[in-house]
Amino acid sequence: MTVNNNEKIKTLNEAILSRCIPHGNFQKAFDRGMSLMTLKDEGMPGSGMIVHGNSGVGKTTLTKALLKHGTKLYGEDAVIRTQLTSGSTVKGMFSELLVGFGDPLARRSTTKDLERRLIATISERKCRLIIIDEIQHLIPGGNPSQKVIDNILNAFKILDETGVSFVLSGMSSVMVLWNADEQIRSRFQTHYYLSHFLYPKDRSSWRAVTLKYVQTIGQHGIQVECPDFEDRCYAATSGAMRPLVLILTTAINNALKSGSETITAEHLHSATIKQIDSQDGLTDAFDVSLEKVLNFSVNLE
Repeated sequence: MTVNNNEKIKTLNEAILSRCIPHGNFQKAFDRGMSLMTLKDEGMPGSGMIVHGNSGVGKTTLTKALLKHGTKLYGEDAVIRTQLTSGSTVKGMFSELLVGFGDPLARRSTTKDLERRLIATISERKCRLIIIDEIQHLIPGGNPSQKVIDNILNAFKILDETGVSFVLSGMSSVMVLWNADEQIRSRFQTHYYLSHFLYPKDRSSWRAVTLKYVQTIGQHGIQVECPDFEDRCYAATSGAMRPLVLILTTAINNALKSGSETITAEHLHSATIKQIDSQDGLTDAFDVSLEKVLNFSVNLE
């Protein structure tokens, strides 16, 4: 395989990975996130929203889209995004946010010092929106003590004086926080649940999303030839966005590495076998009858 072919695979897969296709509550949450960035211009206090849902439904894609569009409109420091990991604490959250601002002392300070510098930095850099992804890691087990709830609430109170707005994103366990305290509900006034597409209710929406990916692929000179492509993609992924992207990017690799500029059902079948567990979708969706595909899809919960 030539270097040029490698570059073509990389370019096309990056186009798929960066493609943001708003739909349903994703669109509503995106619009709300963009509106949060304008509050300072209107002399309004900062506000916030919570985005929650199962894995693979587009939460991280949403937060990255807000980061991309916000920084393009308002500047590099206007939107800061961090992604928490297992075992994260409020202090660690402050530290990661300061890392995002390029603070050289972000990992070598006390909690109080981090608070002070973060407040000063938000004001100096004219930050409009802070995005915290995987926020559920602040509440391991989904059953936080009152002390943990108080610590989290106090963290956002501390930042209230900056007028910055927040987007919190994570698994649905984050709603434990929203339900636990009236002050949290007043601070994060809206919440959006992102879910998998469901058949047959969301069939037309799902078809529209998959066809936009096909258009993106076509713009790079690659064709998709697979009967009932949209329905088979749904069964393979159970209507989740992340698995769809994994299948498409892997199929692109399979096709181009074999010297083909057409993605076939065989390429998609191999990609599905590689990327999808049988608990998460119909692994032979591209290798069985349409009747079996549709029966599987309509019986998903």
